[in-house]
Amino acid sequence: MDVVRFAIRNPVKVTVGVILVLLCGAISLITVPVQLTPDVDRPTVTVRTDWPGRSPQEIEQSILLEQEDKLKSIQGLWKMTSRAQLGRADITLQFNIGADISRALLEVSSRLDEVPEYPDDVDRSSVRAADTVGDDSLAYLRLLAEDPDFEVAGFHDYAERFVKPAFERIPGVAEINVMGGRERQVHIQFDPVALAQRGISVGQLRSALELDNVNESAGDLANGRQDVRFRVLGQFESLDPLRRTVVKQDGSGVPIRLEDVAEVKLVLEKQVAYARWNGRTSMNLFVKRETGANVLEIMEHVRQRVEELNAPGGLLRSYKNDRHGLRLHVTFDDSVYIYRALELVRKNLMLGGCLAVLVLLFFLRSLRPTLIIAMAIPISVIGTFVVMVLTGRNLNVVSLAGLCFAVGMVVDNAIVVLENIDRHLATGQSPPHAAYRATREVWGAVLASTLTTIAVFGPVLTVKEEVGQLFYDIALAICAAVGLSLIVSITVIPTAGATLLRQRRTEDGAVSRATRSLFGLAPLARWLCELLSRWVYLVTFRSLAGIWIRIVIVSMILFVALAVSWKMILPANYLPNGNKNLVLGLMYTPPGYSLEQKELVGRRLEASIRPYWEAKNSQEAKAIGPLIDVQTGETIDEVPAIDEFFFAIVEGRGYMIANSKDPNNVRPIQTILARAMSQIPSSYGFASQRSIFGRYASGSNSIEVEVVGNDLARLKESASSLHGKLMEEFSRFSVSSDPVNYNESAPERQIVVDQVRAKELGLNVNSLALAARALVDGAMAGEFTFDGDKIDLVIIRDPAIDLTPDELPDVPLAVRDYEGNEFVLPLGEIVHVVPAEASQSIRRVEQQRAITLTANPPPDMALEEAQARIEQLVGDLRVQGGMASDVGVHLSGSADKLSQARTALLGHWSGWNLESFRSIGLSRMFLALLIAYLLMAALFESFLYPFVILFSVPLAVVGGFVGLYLLHGIDPTQQMDTLTMLGFVILIGVVVNNAILLVHQALNFMRSDSEDDDTGCEPLAPREAIRESVRTRIRPIFMTTATSVFGMLPLVLAPGAGSELYRGLGAVVIGGLICATLFTLVVVPLMLSLVIDIKTFARRFRR
Repeated sequence: MDVVRFAIRNPVKVTVGVILVLLCGAISLITVPVQLTPDVDRPTVTVRTDWPGRSPQEIEQSILLEQEDKLKSIQGLWKMTSRAQLGRADITLQFNIGADISRALLEVSSRLDEVPEYPDDVDRSSVRAADTVGDDSLAYLRLLAEDPDFEVAGFHDYAERFVKPAFERIPGVAEINVMGGRERQVHIQFDPVALAQRGISVGQLRSALELDNVNESAGDLANGRQDVRFRVLGQFESLDPLRRTVVKQDGSGVPIRLEDVAEVKLVLEKQVAYARWNGRTSMNLFVKRETGANVLEIMEHVRQRVEELNAPGGLLRSYKNDRHGLRLHVTFDDSVYIYRALELVRKNLMLGGCLAVLVLLFFLRSLRPTLIIAMAIPISVIGTFVVMVLTGRNLNVVSLAGLCFAVGMVVDNAIVVLENIDRHLATGQSPPHAAYRATREVWGAVLASTLTTIAVFGPVLTVKEEVGQLFYDIALAICAAVGLSLIVSITVIPTAGATLLRQRRTEDGAVSRATRSLFGLAPLARWLCELLSRWVYLVTFRSLAGIWIRIVIVSMILFVALAVSWKMILPANYLPNGNKNLVLGLMYTPPGYSLEQKELVGRRLEASIRPYWEAKNSQEAKAIGPLIDVQTGETIDEVPAIDEFFFAIVEGRGYMIANSKDPNNVRPIQTILARAMSQIPSSYGFASQRSIFGRYASGSNSIEVEVVGNDLARLKESASSLHGKLMEEFSRFSVSSDPVNYNESAPERQIVVDQVRAKELGLNVNSLALAARALVDGAMAGEFTFDGDKIDLVIIRDPAIDLTPDELPDVPLAVRDYEGNEFVLPLGEIVHVVPAEASQSIRRVEQQRAITLTANPPPDMALEEAQARIEQLVGDLRVQGGMASDVGVHLSGSADKLSQARTALLGHWSGWNLESFRSIGLSRMFLALLIAYLLMAALFESFLYPFVILFSVPLAVVGGFVGLYLLHGIDPTQQMDTLTMLGFVILIGVVVNNAILLVHQALNFMRSDSEDDDTGCEPLAPREAIRESVRTRIRPIFMTTATSVFGMLPLVLAPGAGSELYRGLGAVVIGGLICATLFTLVVVPLMLSLVIDIKTFARRFRR
């Protein structure tokens, strides 16, 4: 079917089709999920095995080694890491992207069942799929009392029972984590001396509670036609029955009740962590989303739920405890940055579209044809949303940036078609006839340029590395928009041209005169275009005179292009960090610090940072400064105020979260936190601005240096030497370690049981461990139902009785020998308490012990440069003997991913060998070139003409490097990252369009085709055809280039939230387009003439 003829003859059908596309696109835009970046998910499975009370060394030998041996050979496994810590073993298995997570779970569980034997008291391993996308919290909420002097530590149970479920019911919320406060417990506080004198052991105490604190079913009895169920009720429902529990009978048969030997109290659990927000104790809730959920929609519901809870009569305002109400606040909201980033892209999209239309109006000097071409923008862009929904993608900054890049491209086909219609109208043809003939004439060129643009993204979509999932959204957006623009150019444009355009008139109409007066610079622009056209024509005409002149000119241009490209190549980064308004800090204190000491450290940190959050605005905060940047050493004059500051101590680590009152000036907050940590003696810390890719807490371009070896002592010594060098290179606040405090051991007392003596006294290790736990931290004795909640029953020493580590062996115990004799012995006669030091944790990577050092380079230092410095440091340490020979060092994290992404895109050259050629041959850049070449060969029915067209690619590459180099000069933080590399792939599909137009038009002039050409023109000689193609196609080439450049220009010139994702890419594409356009008009005609001469010579030679 002749699509062009059908469209021209059925304008109503075409109009209805356009309306349907716009309607479906609008509906898709409303329903598509919205978030900041695409989901980058690597399938991950975690295995956890608990072995209570065991040291990391025991867990490594008895659990991890056995499990790793079985799991190491699972198909599709990408990386295996493990950790042994007190009482627990954890293994993390990362699989190749695209792996079936369900199958991986089954395979891991099956392999674990093959482990030959575990120790008797090891708990069963739990296996689960980890959500690496949702690990980053979407929002932080804080719960405070309305009275600033009232502490909320006792509201943990209330938050868990009432507040947490209110948010978990929101669609898209995966998990709510509550931090801060203390849970309620029932403490049975005993005096060890009084308990021993009564002849009661801790084991008897727990047994009495466990035996009485039960509800049991006794079964059913028939009663006529009914069965009656019997239940035995004994579970404690208040404290009084608990106190009256009979523990034992004395020698005269008098019952000894629990209240006789212990006090029963409802208390808050022992404080092991605490959290404060802006100097006040707070309860904190962290909201995590489900993978693929709409972030903006979730946060809208979260804010509504917060308002409902805080409203008069709401859950929190109506809750009173000692006349103190509660209030919930949203302290950090990820949607704020997303709104800013998306709004910036939307503005750039609208501005780019408007600039593209103005450029068209500038060239065409007529409103009617400008509007016809401009129709391609909304139809193609809005129609792309339908494609995104159908393919299951979400709307994010990356995909919207792809649409911005496509704005200039989608009018290219329309420009070519309409400009040709205008040329045919100038010959006196009727509008319908001109529209049909003109569209048919350029149909081949339009199809070729569109298919090459789409085809080059085919190899990109096959990138399986993590960054490939980011490429997918840009590629899909551009392919969909450009593909739709092809349909628009052969249906909507000829239909509108046949309907709205008129034959040329000698006098301009009112609109044309108004347009001309509106653009006073139009005559000057036309003069410049004509001057450039004459120059190009003149250079081409003279160059075509001699074959050697042509060869010299082409060779010189290509040589200069390669030289400039080599000079302007920037070091590579992995991903941009962005400018998210969130800074994270981690502080490590020496092992063994008590909670009171850690809390004192926290107070000192707060005192140092308090002036910044108390500042009313940035001017007041500035009066506190200036500061010296901890990474670069530069002076920071503009010091913003801190809007929110959170500090918490959990499991021995100090966590800090802060954001700036000025969202455009966040980096100084990192220095404020680092400076505060530097004032804490015997501690060190790490502060980093949060990456827009949430998984990278230390930055998207952080480098993980894995120091591996089997000898723990030499491993620690080597890691310590390298750690010091890295802190000298990148500052002490930019380097962290895992495990924390790997070079220091925590103080420990080991209780060694004399098992022979214990057996003589009727004791065992379990009963002695129970007694020790009750004396130190408390021993669990079941659960107690209170106000509808189940809370723990804990047997614990009376806190009024002081007990030091040296006094523990003197604590009396009630014992009974095999003959039934009861007496009291000190614990020290049965056990030996030995001072020791223990590793806090042992980390393993790929079955080797490892210490991972994470370095975060300064923003103006590229990852590739930082990687080279680290490799130099490692080499120097080996020469100096600071690194043991049996200790290996591997760079992973972003450094490893950068290497993989670059190899996937560009290949890896390791010398003149087969592996290098294989790597380059399989690279996506080479495959994109190959596919574009083969596609053009099929469309032109020639293997030589596509070779001519591809000569525009190296010219575009040099322009891309120049554009990125200029942007780097303006903004030194803009480096060559993997998203920027994608710009060179985009150039392959874009810059060949102009060359295709020249070659296709030249071939049209050289061929006689009476069916498609009714102008009566005779076929032209090759050189005349080439010159005429340059003359007739230079205007649409400039128009398409100008619209593309101005359509993308706002992306590069408008910095703001999320712009780091696409500014470099835009600079590459714009620079490549400009450079390729200017030189293509010279190089392609010269190359085409050479190829034609070669073909003519070969034809004569065969004769």
